[in-house]
Amino acid sequence: MKKVLVIEDNVETQNLLKKYLQHLYDLRIAPDLHSAWELIEKEDWDVILLDRGLPDGDGLEICAKLKRFNMDGKFPVIVLTASSELEEKIKGLTAGADDYVIKPFEPRELLTRIEVVLRRRNTPSSFQSTITLANIIVDLETHTASARVGENETVPLDLTPIEFKILLALIRNYGNREISRDTLISSVWDKVNLSMRNIDTHICHLRKKIARGNLQIKNKRNKGYYLKKDASAEVVPVATPVLPQQQLNAF
Repeated sequence: MKKVLVIEDNVETQNLLKKYLQHLYDLRIAPDLHSAWELIEKEDWDVILLDRGLPDGDGLEICAKLKRFNMDGKFPVIVLTASSELEEKIKGLTAGADDYVIKPFEPRELLTRIEVVLRRRNTPSSFQSTITLANIIVDLETHTASARVGENETVPLDLTPIEFKILLALIRNYGNREISRDTLISSVWDKVNLSMRNIDTHICHLRKKIARGNLQIKNKRNKGYYLKKDASAEVVPVATPVLPQQQLNAF
């Protein structure tokens, strides 16, 4: 079931949403900004239904926070508000909301808007241009990579084309078993007559460059290479978008 997070403090509205949504979605409710952000940090959500007037602030603070941590594209937001003023609607959409529903609302209309947002999110043509792992940001359009060294500061890693392909192959395999030298050769160089020394040289150079981004390239004897996050280093909180396999394979 798709996961829907409702950020709403009004009990009547909570009960109404439960009545119409909980049999269709995995529904969770947060009554304030603080508890909502805790849930957002811990879990992925397919849609967030966001009330404007919350006990500890304006619900749009969630939109601003999602944008600050590059998570606004990851969690679609539908704002629920009693205000029908055009300026308020513009403010919500400008803050990063995907849609806007006026209270009191017809449940069927809300269900339709949720489905539209879900379809839009799951459209295969929606192309994410960057991948983030630890503090490394890989740009699939420019074939470059950078390391995040502060909340708003990045430094380029100056990778060679071969190093970029190796890094992308390792990221594509992240979380699985080691990627063998033979697999690396076929996916990066597309040839078989390449010396182990040549591969190790490229790996050594890449290992030094990505260390600044708190990523390590590990080598398991007779198995191959794999990426590991540096657990001893501080990772700047940035969302890690999950890319469709066909998108990764395009590079």
